[in-house]
Amino acid sequence: MSEKQVIQDNPQEHQEQELGDVTVSKEVVAIIAAQEAIKIKGVVGISSGYRNKSTNVLSRKDLVKGVEVWMKPGEAAITISIITAYEVGMFKVAEEVQRRVKDAVYSMTGLEVHKVNVNVQGVKFKEETKKVRKEKEEKQKETTK
Repeated sequence: MSEKQVIQDNPQEHQEQELGDVTVSKEVVAIIAAQEAIKIKGVVGISSGYRNKSTNVLSRKDLVKGVEVWMKPGEAAITISIITAYEVGMFKVAEEVQRRVKDAVYSMTGLEVHKVNVNVQGVKFKEETKKVRKEKEEKQKETTK
């Protein structure tokens, strides 16, 4: 199966404003969605999907590979693939991802998000989760420098 692509048929949302045009690319929407999802307790990472029948946890740089975005004028639909911690309720985590991604995309872009599909593609156990969380915190420290 090929990797998911962020850019689909219509690569940008274009809205005419009184002062000029505002254009939001699908990649920007994907970045917002991925960044919001990884902030949620229980989300260990974003996944690129199944590749050679294994789930890949993506680095911060490649997060958008786990997000698909479809856009029409003024609206968007998003599919995001996540990896959760074993000890959390996956369904509740997925619902939280849906809610927060929808709210974040709307507040930052003004796009009405009609769907946020969440694919739970993997589970990490406690020992793995601690290691991944520590790595995530270290990467966040590096990016804020």
